[in-house]
Amino acid sequence: MLTENNFSKYLIYAIGEIILVVIGILIALQINTQNEYRKDRIYEKQALKEIYTSLKGDAGFNKEITTNIKRRDSAITYILSFLNSGKIETDSIFAHNLKESCLDNKINFDNGAYETLKSKGLQYVRNDSLRSLIVRTYELAFPRTVFFGDEKRSDFVYEKKDVLLEILLDLDVVPEDKNFLITESITLNTTEKVTALKRLMYQQIELSMRYKELLDRQLIYINKLLLPIGKELEKLER
Repeated sequence: MLTENNFSKYLIYAIGEIILVVIGILIALQINTQNEYRKDRIYEKQALKEIYTSLKGDAGFNKEITTNIKRRDSAITYILSFLNSGKIETDSIFAHNLKESCLDNKINFDNGAYETLKSKGLQYVRNDSLRSLIVRTYELAFPRTVFFGDEKRSDFVYEKKDVLLEILLDLDVVPEDKNFLITESITLNTTEKVTALKRLMYQQIELSMRYKELLDRQLIYINKLLLPIGKELEKLER
């Protein structure tokens, strides 16, 4: 027979069981939350490291382009000096410098790590200001630099340089993937050729100046993002 005293005992026991189950569930949820948090932080650190590495690579690529531009500028200086000398017959040194003066470059950036992060979820980066800076850099700053660089390449390289070279070389020019192979020596025996060569050199000077400006701007974007990512990685390593 269930007495009032026994009922109280059963009730206390049942409540105790419920409390233990609830505590167990809460502990399990807490452990699961901690595990998910730990996984998220591991991925956040990995994603930021990959972006950091990509930015370092972009900075190195920019240095390579800058080196190529210096080579091109040096060659342009030689060609203009040759023209000022009044010489007509060119030689292998002239041909080499003409090739160097027409070196083509393309500003670019590696967005692979950013696209991976975006596909998984930008919210993995907890720092709001850093996340916003990453998005602005990869969605606006870098593409804008590439756009203006490509615009100038289109104007100068694809639409003008080939025409001037054809005049200069009497059509002895072989286009290969938008790079122009100079096949023969050149005799600067007409005003048209000299004028074309001067126009080509001044055009390349303007292109170099534009590229230097864009490369400097892109390097500012890179360094502006490298610093906060580096600091965030230091926090995540603790």
